[in-house]
Amino acid sequence: SVRQGDVVRDQAGPRPPEFPNMDADNAAVQLKGNGARFEIKDPGPQSFYKFTNGDAITLEAWIKVESLRTGQPAYIVGKGRTLSPRFGKDNQNWSLRVVGAADGQAALSFLFTSSSDAQIFHWHRWTSAATLHIAAGWHHVAVAYEFGKPETIKGWIDGLPTAGKWDADGPTVDPPVVDDDDVWIGTSLNGNAGNSFVGLIDMVAVHRRSVSDQEMAGRFQRQGGPPVVASATPEMPKL
Repeated sequence: SVRQGDVVRDQAGPRPPEFPNMDADNAAVQLKGNGARFEIKDPGPQSFYKFTNGDAITLEAWIKVESLRTGQPAYIVGKGRTLSPRFGKDNQNWSLRVVGAADGQAALSFLFTSSSDAQIFHWHRWTSAATLHIAAGWHHVAVAYEFGKPETIKGWIDGLPTAGKWDADGPTVDPPVVDDDDVWIGTSLNGNAGNSFVGLIDMVAVHRRSVSDQEMAGRFQRQGGPPVVASATPEMPKL
């Protein structure tokens, strides 16, 4: 991977005693926004990072958010949408983001684009009902999805499953846009500040399978239990 911008390595990640299943010297990276990122080149046709209909994906990471405005979507990791001149601008194969919510909270966001035969692009965004409390420090976040089956979307915050809703252009059975664009950690859109993550990131992982609730529950162990349990957003009344 290639580093760009203000990236600080060897920062303290989630560690004991607060996180007893972590190494005592576990290190994370700090991204200071404004396009700070890691770039991972797509290796080509047989790429591990390319996903299309029938492929299951799980994206996960540990994050410690330092700054996030209400409504701001900050990228944890995504493929495509780098604005490289080699590709179309609406080429989000997949992405995991956090979005600022009210009262110092943040929701999870999974985003990709599909295109019809007419080259009309549609944005498919899933936002979690539960949120994480930014000031509580380190959180584990994850989303799993099988492309072509919108009902399979699942999210987790601190090992707890959360429901959510498809918005933007809604759910789809159409395949995502697939090309050779990069995987970026920490930003998108050529490093646009408004889409850049400000804080610490650790253990970003991309899996070609759906991870179970039981497996996710084991990811997050905090001494004395989590200080803030993922809070559910109340359902809006249906008019």
